[in-house]
Amino acid sequence: MADENSRELIIEKAISLFAQKGYEGVGVQEICEKSGITKPTLYYFYKSKAGLLQSICETKGNELLQLITKAAEYEHDFIKGLTQILLTEIQFAKTNPDFFNLHYVLLNAPDNSEGKAVYSNLIKKIDAVFEEFFLNSANEFGNMRSKESLYACLYHNNVVSVARMCVGNKLTANDQTVYQIVHSFVYGVAN
Repeated sequence: MADENSRELIIEKAISLFAQKGYEGVGVQEICEKSGITKPTLYYFYKSKAGLLQSICETKGNELLQLITKAAEYEHDFIKGLTQILLTEIQFAKTNPDFFNLHYVLLNAPDNSEGKAVYSNLIKKIDAVFEEFFLNSANEFGNMRSKESLYACLYHNNVVSVARMCVGNKLTANDQTVYQIVHSFVYGVAN
C-alpha cells in the first residue's frame, strides 16, 4: 500500500511541478525532493522522467479523453454536442487545474521536444474525438463537408483556451457565456 501511495504522491508532485515550470524545466531530482523520495524510487516506479509523464498520460490524460469522448457522442443536435464538449472540458479543467495547465503546455510544446513526443499519442486520440464529432455533424450539415478537420481543430483550440481562461478566473462559465461562445463559433462573431 505504501508503494501505491508513493506512486500517487510522485504523480501529484510531478503534475504540479510540470504545470508550473513546463515538462522540460523540471529535473528528476526536483520531483524526488518535492515527493520526499530518492531517485532510485522514482526510477523503480517509472524508469525515467518520460516514463513518469507517460504514466500521467495514462491516468489523468485518459480520464480527460474518456470524458471528452462521452461528451462528443453525436446525438443529432450539433449545438447541444458543442455545448457538452465545452462544459465537460471546463469542468475537468476546474477540477484538475494543474494537470490541465500541463495539458495546455504539452499541446503547444515544440514538436521535437521529449514532452510532446510522450504526449503525442494522447493528443492524436483527443484530436480524433473532435474530428469524429465534426464528421458525424457533416452528415447532417453538408456545408461542413471537406472542412471537418479544420473545424475540429478550431473548436478544440477554442475549447482549451476557454477552459484555461476559466481556470485562471479570466472568464466565468455561466449559461450566457457558454451560449455566446458556442453561438459565435457556429454563426460567427458578426451575428
